[in-house]
Amino acid sequence: MTAATAQVPTRIGSVPVPDHAFNRANRSPAATPVRLGPLLAVCGLAGGAGVTTLSYLVALAAVRQWTDPVLVADTGGPSGGLAACAGVEVPRSLGELAEQVAAGVPLGGGLYATAREGLRVLATGPEFSSPRADDQVRELLADAREAHGLTVIDCGTLAREADQTAAAAATHIAWVLTATTYGVARGRRVLEAAPRMAGRELIVARNDVRQPSAPLRQLRRIAAERRALLVLVPHVTGLDAGRLDGCSEAAQIPVQAILGALRR
Repeated sequence: MTAATAQVPTRIGSVPVPDHAFNRANRSPAATPVRLGPLLAVCGLAGGAGVTTLSYLVALAAVRQWTDPVLVADTGGPSGGLAACAGVEVPRSLGELAEQVAAGVPLGGGLYATAREGLRVLATGPEFSSPRADDQVRELLADAREAHGLTVIDCGTLAREADQTAAAAATHIAWVLTATTYGVARGRRVLEAAPRMAGRELIVARNDVRQPSAPLRQLRRIAAERRALLVLVPHVTGLDAGRLDGCSEAAQIPVQAILGALRR
């Protein structure tokens, strides 16, 4: 795995201000509206729901279709799953970058790596620390939205504080569960306990051929209660270099539904 040098020297979204943008009278930047790209938090309602795979497939589809840069990131964690999916990694996680900002240390280069088809990846290998710098996580995510047409955050099962901060800052939240009897029962309990988020919600139900499927009406009921779009995903195995194209093709319809929801 290799890390590419980022083009942003001190923060995600730090873009040099061109000379023509300055007011000639006081040489301060002229006020221009800032367009923020959507921030999608992908959150699992149980372990093994397929959060990392879905995060990567959505980001990869977006970078293939959208003209603006796309960033996919996680907050760190012991699995290093997103870096393994993408085939690239960086030395510092989003949480570690937030700690640097909190300490007043310039971030420097290498903030993200460049993966397949130009997708930007902010993910490390396995990491067991739990950085706590919530305000700075929000700041970095705001920077990312300014610099990218789409930012996708793999929030795992929201077990880490940084994952919960990212979900709270998201414009869209994809709750991912397996479309099984157990998955629906477990997912409903987690949703009932989870705090309400500000972002628009999607319920993403992934088929698992190894377990009995839940009735579709149960999934529809959960989506209706949350006022969320229901997206059904076929059985998709874990990603590796040999299965990426097959997984992308199998999940094409639900991924396009998610991208469509992000544009609304």
